[in-house]
Amino acid sequence: MQIALRQNYDVFAWAHFDMKGIHPSITSHRLNVLPTARPIRQRVRHFHPNRQAIIRNEVDKLLEAGFIREVDYLDWLANVVVVPKKEGKWRVCVDYTNLNNACPKDSFPLP
Repeated sequence: MQIALRQNYDVFAWAHFDMKGIHPSITSHRLNVLPTARPIRQRVRHFHPNRQAIIRNEVDKLLEAGFIREVDYLDWLANVVVVPKKEGKWRVCVDYTNLNNACPKDSFPLP
């Protein structure tokens, strides 16, 4: 898979600005939060310095690619969760439990 990606590097969009001719509204996402929902700020979790470095590296990659952006005044605060992969590396995820509860349920949920 990695060989195929490297051989066809120019075919893929690695950041939103690589998708020429596509309006940003198509590649952007807005959440439909219930109007009665009050924003919840999860208590900040503290991580071991090794895990902090893993999180910082992943966040820096996403910021550089333009897939996430920093905000000064946030309404919701969701913590990251660092999960071990089978091959021994780490996966950085976000705990959106509270935000998911504040969104309308899908008419056709995934199985």
